[in-house]
Amino acid sequence: MRQDCLLCERTSPNNLYCQEVYCPAEMSPPILNHGDWLGNIEIVKPIIVLRSAVLYEARYQQKKVLLKVAHPGPENRERLKREAEFLKQIRHEKEQPIHLPILMPPYANTTIERNAYGKVVLQGHLLYYCLFEHFAGEPLRDILAKNVQMWVYHIGWIVTNLAAAVAFLQSKGMYHFGLSPDCILVYLDDKSDVPRIQLFDFGIASDRDHFPSNWYRFFVHPAYTAPELIEPRTPRPSYATDVYGLGLVLYELLVGEPAFPYKVYSDDEVYDAVRRGRRIEMTRGEDVGKAADIAVKAIDLDGAKRYQTAAELTKALQEAFGEAPEKKRLLNARTIWFIVGAVFAVVLLIVFAIVSSGAAG
Repeated sequence: MRQDCLLCERTSPNNLYCQEVYCPAEMSPPILNHGDWLGNIEIVKPIIVLRSAVLYEARYQQKKVLLKVAHPGPENRERLKREAEFLKQIRHEKEQPIHLPILMPPYANTTIERNAYGKVVLQGHLLYYCLFEHFAGEPLRDILAKNVQMWVYHIGWIVTNLAAAVAFLQSKGMYHFGLSPDCILVYLDDKSDVPRIQLFDFGIASDRDHFPSNWYRFFVHPAYTAPELIEPRTPRPSYATDVYGLGLVLYELLVGEPAFPYKVYSDDEVYDAVRRGRRIEMTRGEDVGKAADIAVKAIDLDGAKRYQTAAELTKALQEAFGEAPEKKRLLNARTIWFIVGAVFAVVLLIVFAIVSSGAAG
């Protein structure tokens, strides 16, 4: 196992220490590596480390899965539990978008209705985790590191699909408040040249009624924190705050770097830049046209001047880029076996009817 600092992103194969006085590196959670086990789940590789959890590619019951493990701490644990319970509640929704993960039972011989998330002890810590069906994508952060100037229509389709996923959360009364390239997986289909996304992290994952008790600021990086979330101990929830997060992702994809630089800066320094709106300049106005205007409006310091909902932003993006091409979600194994069983039952009934008819004759 290794340690990854959640603030400055330093990594060590053993104990981690840092020369920066503001960085509590030695408190960083351990990260599992290839070949490690979490209970009966084998780790293939860590995909990305968030401030509240780690997403792994893993192997469980002889198939690839995505494993999400909350960092130790009550806030991180409760956040993952809310996320899993929400996915459990919407798993039978007809209008569920294909851009959200598919929850799996955390234990063998159990159901999601009984257990939406799992618990296991590792190195003296009680860890909470959930399992998702495998999605063959990589973090948008990693894609940006390899290609800082993506094709503008790939950018448009990625953010349109992301906005549609957030619009679904908002339709259920949910707030995210932690959108960034770190919480999105992207898969680029070589045959269709169409990106598919999965929003695997739901941020604060809270509704309005429970928001005051659920809110904690550390889970979202300062560079992706809306200005209205910085000052108050318990900010007032608004869908326009998640529009700001969507706008930051669009802005970063257009210019090729975060709107608010954060490498080697302390959290307080980044918060100050966000509060004052000291972002890097939008340099893509001429070649991307309306997309740049959409991004700038979405991240206005004044929430009243932004698009007010993710659905409103989705409509603006669709007007700029056209409808985002979608790929239908493949049938899962349970559905396939249900169809096969239904067809087999129909065949048996037909055979029985034919035999009965012959016997009667």
